[in-house]
Amino acid sequence: MRNIAFTICAKNYIGLAQVLEKSIKNNNPEIEFYIFVADEFEEEQLLPNNVLIAREVLDISDDEWNQMTFKYDLTEFCTSIKPTCFKYVFEECKPDKCIYFDPDIFVFSSLDNIYEQLNNYSIILTPHITTLEINYSGSLNERNLLYSGMFNLGFIALKADENSAKMLNWWEVRLKDRCFQNMMENYFTDQKWMDFLPSFFPNKLLISSDLGLNLAPWNFHEREISVVDNCIFVSNRIELNIQKKYKLVFVHFSGISYKALLDEDIKHHNLNSLVFFEDLLCLFKLYRIALSKSDFLSFINYQYSYNYFSNSRRVSAIHRKLFRRLYEDGKNLGNPFNSNEFFYEKLKNNGLIGDKLVDSDKSSINNITSVESKTITINRVLNLLYKIIGSERYFLLTRLMRLYSITENHVFLIDKEYFKRFKIKN
Repeated sequence: MRNIAFTICAKNYIGLAQVLEKSIKNNNPEIEFYIFVADEFEEEQLLPNNVLIAREVLDISDDEWNQMTFKYDLTEFCTSIKPTCFKYVFEECKPDKCIYFDPDIFVFSSLDNIYEQLNNYSIILTPHITTLEINYSGSLNERNLLYSGMFNLGFIALKADENSAKMLNWWEVRLKDRCFQNMMENYFTDQKWMDFLPSFFPNKLLISSDLGLNLAPWNFHEREISVVDNCIFVSNRIELNIQKKYKLVFVHFSGISYKALLDEDIKHHNLNSLVFFEDLLCLFKLYRIALSKSDFLSFINYQYSYNYFSNSRRVSAIHRKLFRRLYEDGKNLGNPFNSNEFFYEKLKNNGLIGDKLVDSDKSSINNITSVESKTITINRVLNLLYKIIGSERYFLLTRLMRLYSITENHVFLIDKEYFKRFKIKN
């Protein structure tokens, strides 16, 4: 029986992916492992045979590749090709079963139980959390869990059968166009789509409640670590009456600052309130040791290929979103990365190249200085507007302005046709 695991990353995370690979091999030497690299090297590199440049092996045309890598940011694009990578592995390598892991995962024990469970199921997923709490105590709030979906797609296991084939075909089509991370549109990369699977495959989907799978920042509050005879176990931190212990299989170090960890400092990029429980610190120590012995630092400073136009100008989130709108409306944009073609010229001619806000990609309110004073000024202006136009028109206007917080709805800035036939994107 042939079992395979793989990951997808940009070239700067190849070293991190190799840490994952080594952790798998240390506990599962018989498993084949592949690294799909989502971008490209400018010069030829000597890479191990199991490192595959995705553009060279996946069945995606140049035009489709260019539009996907432009409209999606790094995370969105890496996740958008996940079903295509699965299909490549199943078609070219002919495994019986296959597991996908994010590159920031570390395996602590055998994966045999996961592969064995695929004897009875076609698909295995892990939920973000497994414990019902009346008063929720997690660091990642429940609203964010509703936005990101019920399952974490840093892990998914599939059996080579007709059910997984149907799912991959369905998933692949959707991720080519709708793999965005966008709260207003209810998209969260490849992940949110998995919420459909319990309805589609009620008898062939295993939603694993094994606490040893996918221990991660969003469930630190519910999972407690203990070490018995040099084996690491996980138990429920919340329901203390439940004494069952699960062997720790893998930890997802999602959002952790790896450079800080190498300096023996534990930080999370997004969750400032994240609690690092004392019992978890041994896991970070083991991961830090593995990172320090790896080639992680040899790769980490590589720049993502698809962050730049052909003239080395930086592609911003605003550029990506405006391109997305024009592309979805059927515009023939050629290669959007080419600074000598239509799309770049449109941006340049309308002042959207070279602007500091655009080039530095500061599209988040968290990056605006003096937010409080600016908000006070805006409130005064809105209060005056309210008095001038009255309550009914004021609240109609504010509802309309919400739509203009969607960058795609500002496409009229670069294409004057939209003054004549402007369609609001909801």
